[in-house]
Amino acid sequence: MRKPVLAALVIAACAVLAWQLVVNAQGRMLLGDFRAFYCGGATMLHGANPYNAGPLLHCEEVPQPFGLHTARDRVDLPAPFPGYALALFAIFALLPYPIAAAAWFVLLVACTALACAFTARLTGRPAYAVLMLLAVAFSVAVIPYGELAPIIFAALAGGALALRRGPNAPLIAALAIIALLPHVALPVFLALFIWNRPARMPVAVLCVALAAIDLITGGPQLAVSYFTRVLPNHAASEIGFVTQYSMTWFAQGLGAPDGVALAAGNISYLVMVVLGVWLAGAAARRFADPAFLLVIPAALAVTFGSFIHYSEITLAFPAALLLYVRTRGTAQNFAAAALVLVALPWQSIITQPGLVAPVVAGTIAIVSVVLRGSVQSSLRVGLGAALFCALAIVLAWHFGPQTAPHAAGTAFDPLLAEASWARHISDQTSSSGLVWWIPKLPTWIGLVALALGGAYAVAHKDDVTGVVIEHAPAGT
Repeated sequence: MRKPVLAALVIAACAVLAWQLVVNAQGRMLLGDFRAFYCGGATMLHGANPYNAGPLLHCEEVPQPFGLHTARDRVDLPAPFPGYALALFAIFALLPYPIAAAAWFVLLVACTALACAFTARLTGRPAYAVLMLLAVAFSVAVIPYGELAPIIFAALAGGALALRRGPNAPLIAALAIIALLPHVALPVFLALFIWNRPARMPVAVLCVALAAIDLITGGPQLAVSYFTRVLPNHAASEIGFVTQYSMTWFAQGLGAPDGVALAAGNISYLVMVVLGVWLAGAAARRFADPAFLLVIPAALAVTFGSFIHYSEITLAFPAALLLYVRTRGTAQNFAAAALVLVALPWQSIITQPGLVAPVVAGTIAIVSVVLRGSVQSSLRVGLGAALFCALAIVLAWHFGPQTAPHAAGTAFDPLLAEASWARHISDQTSSSGLVWWIPKLPTWIGLVALALGGAYAVAHKDDVTGVVIEHAPAGT
């Protein structure tokens, strides 16, 4: 790609990011999720319970400059991480919050660059093509909120690269970072332990080390309460939240009681874990590439489940792109559909119609740059994206936001931050309107297409290309 064109693409991505940073700052939600991470770490650093409402709210209510998140109306942002993850955020808590927030922002941008570089090597696509895949999603739904996705994404792609050379220190470091999101790490660790014999001991040692850190930082009681109190309350706190992409949200929207919706989410997660572990092993054998042992379980771990936001869904990108470059025919078509449908934050246009322009432009860029489509095909897909966005916006204008209080069927632990968070969420949730269902459909369809593409490639040898991106060692 010519340098002027590449420079224009980078400038456009930076402009969208700057725009969204300003929007979040105006609502005093800039790096809002990082505020919860920071305060959870700070609370643990001072010897208090990082899951309880009192000490967490005390930290989050301190006014901050530059539109950085500040808790209002006595509403906590929970920090639902295990102790070993909060120990990492405790390091940031040694700094004043504005400085820590700036450092976190720089880290997210740096990890985005690393994610592009690692994924480019992983898939054989140029780094600028990967940037086109990430640009809109990360600029709109990830970095402005201070989400973990860029860090986990870089670790996922870097770990997959390291695994091609066999278990080594970079792989273990990548797995330790992926463990910051336990629901993503679980199927990844299982796939490695089951299908890659050389990785079994390193994975087992890492799990023991993380458990030891968890016990040292908070003690056995806090470690147990994370599973018995925090996770159940956190999943229940956002049952009907319109930004959820979970099976729990889906089931509740169809009229299921809260208990049934949560059970549906948990069951779907278990199903996807089993499917992801099996499909990863089958794909690693079919393609003679152990990288699939990391990227496929991670992709299926963020498909449905009980608590999934769009930022986590971006972790499905490496699997979709790797599957696309290693297949042809029907399997490749499934992967291409997954890339286009999952890579754009369609729901964001409901609250910010101005985002239609970058979403449509991103669609065209993905088809032309990432998938190397023709000008005609890129414009046709772009036109389809524009028409879909127009439909979603017209329906939103016609039906209104359709938010209604969600009468929670779960009694929340009043000591936890999730209690006030659930009350806050209940004032802006609804699962009953087309307004919130329609813009989620492309993402859901894309995730399903990814799973189908992987299964089809495993079942049909003719759809597998002979391309070998890097030498894959034995042991898979």
